[in-house]
Order: sequence, then C-alpha cells, then structure tokens
Amino acid sequence: MNILHAISGSDFGGTESAFERIVTALLPCDVAQCVIIRANDERAARLKKAGLEPVQLPFRTRFDFSSKRRLQAEINTFGPDLIVSWTPDVAGLMDPRPVKHIGFVGQDFPLAKYQSCDHLFTLTPQRRERAVSASWPADKITILPPIIPSGDVDAIDRKRWFTPATGKLLVVVARLEPEHGINVLMEAVARISGLYLWVVGDGSKRKEYEDVALELGIKPRTRFVGWRHDVPQIIAAADLVICPSRTDDIGVTVLEAWARGKPVIAADAVGPGLLIKHRETGVLVPIADARSLSEAIKWVLRDPDFSMRIAAGGARTFAESHAPEHVLPKYLKFFRSLLEPAAQSPT
Repeated sequence: MNILHAISGSDFGGTESAFERIVTALLPCDVAQCVIIRANDERAARLKKAGLEPVQLPFRTRFDFSSKRRLQAEINTFGPDLIVSWTPDVAGLMDPRPVKHIGFVGQDFPLAKYQSCDHLFTLTPQRRERAVSASWPADKITILPPIIPSGDVDAIDRKRWFTPATGKLLVVVARLEPEHGINVLMEAVARISGLYLWVVGDGSKRKEYEDVALELGIKPRTRFVGWRHDVPQIIAAADLVICPSRTDDIGVTVLEAWARGKPVIAADAVGPGLLIKHRETGVLVPIADARSLSEAIKWVLRDPDFSMRIAAGGARTFAESHAPEHVLPKYLKFFRSLLEPAAQSPT
C-alpha cells in the first residue's frame, strides 16, 4: 500500500502532532509513504531522523504559484494508492483523480476545501458532528483514536528551567488561550506553597498570563517554556500532570501522562471526562473551579499511595487500550478498507 501524506500547518499544533506521530508509527508497517510538508527544517530533520525523506513545498497562503504544480508532480511520480490531506488548504489543492483522497478534520471544517475528498477522518465524535452539520455525509467520515508514543524516555533535567529536584513539579501542556484554563491553574497553584509549574505552550495570552503569575506571587516558581517537541521527556520529569482546559475534546495530555506513568488531574471536559475513571485512573474536577483544582492537587501530592495508585491505573489503561500496538491496526484497517471495492467505512 502506497500512501502520500501532505500537510501545510504551523510549527506546532494538534494536527501537526497527529501527522508526525502517524507517519512515524507507520514506518515498520508494510506501507510505502511519500511525505510532503510545508517548508520547515526542524520538522524535516525530525522526520529524516525517524527514517522518512520529506519533500518540502512552500504552501504559502498568497501568491504561491508553484506548490500545486509541484504537489501534482510528486503525486504522479510516487503513484499512491491513497492520498491523505492533513490540512484544508492542501485538500483544496488536490485535483480529482482515480486515487482515493482522504482528508483529516481538525478544529475547523471549511467544507468547500474538502470537495475532492472521498472520505474524511478525525479524532473525536464532536469533530465528526461538526462536519456532518456542515453537510458532509455521515457515512464518509470515520473516528480514529490518537496515536501516543509509548516506551521509556529520559526525563528532562529540571535544571534546564531552574527547578529544584526536590520540589513538587506540575506540568500543563496547552495553547495559551482563555478556553484552556491556564489562569485557573495559576490561581490554584497560588493557594499552595512550594509548588513549581511548567507551562508548555504558547498563544495570544502568554504575556497576560505571565503578568497574572507575577500578580499572584507565583512567577518565581512558574516557567513558561513555550511549545516543545520533547513533551514526553517533560512529562517524565513531572510529579503531577494537570489538564485544566474546558474545551478539550480529545484528552491527548491525559494519554501522554498515562504513557509516562504519571498521575493526572483534569477539568471534566469532554475528552478527559470520557477517558478518566475518577479516583481510579486520575482525578476529575469541575471546569473553571480554582478552589476544587487546588484541593485536588493537595490531595494527590499529600497522599503518595493514592498518587501511585491512580498513576498505575492510568498506565494500565493506556497499555491495555491506547498504546500504539492497539491503535495503529485501526489506522491500517481504515486505510485498507478504502481500497476495497464498495468499501464500507469503519465508523
């Protein structure tokens, strides 16, 4: 099976992470891949290190007269059985041809961009419903779980961000926007002395949140480290992973914490709420409730036996249901089903 993947995208983001994880996970399989990316030397280096040879195209938003021509040339040269467009703008560049064309649906769904697609896939029922509400046929969009790398990793050295080895460390991974609850988490941390907080991510509210940390008196123990590609190593250094978003519909950070055997506390949004069994594989707290979040953090950190129990429960759930060896076959089955005559969607 030959699969051509194409993505424009940003340096960081959920779609970009899903793309990198899936094309990397497919490497040991009986799949030949051609990977086309927006020019990005760091992404290209990561993919080359994994064993891929990405083609870099401009994919500019304006005055880009070469990307479509070069994209079609790559398709003609590679001869794919399947084409996967990971971003709407790339899907919109595809000409109709007798090759199955699949589109990935992220947060947004501009229907017009997907008109050349035969089928779509996405990570959550909410995103599927958004596409169906925009008039995409319900039987032509499939939900697949995220692929989260497993295996041991070395924890990042806390000295990198001036954090004592003996201090209790919280880690949050989120876009720094109002809906992701970073301000709520900082209010919770301000209620507890001695905690250190690493904020992994960036966004329009970064400066505002840095000012809030100063006002709350937690700036000396809060590190805004920006987006990172070594999130597994960062989580491995944590004592506790926090997911405060009120709009998280996937729960990727919950899965990341479980994969590293770390205890996790999450606001009871759709994604974490469906994954976590309260007090068994993590702790759920009401959305946007700093007081409840603070009490939960104190509870988990002050009870090592409970902390280890929910961490072990999460790790066990990940190993039994969410590890790559369980998830990757679902992608392979999905891709192969689309190549069968009168293929039926594995919804």
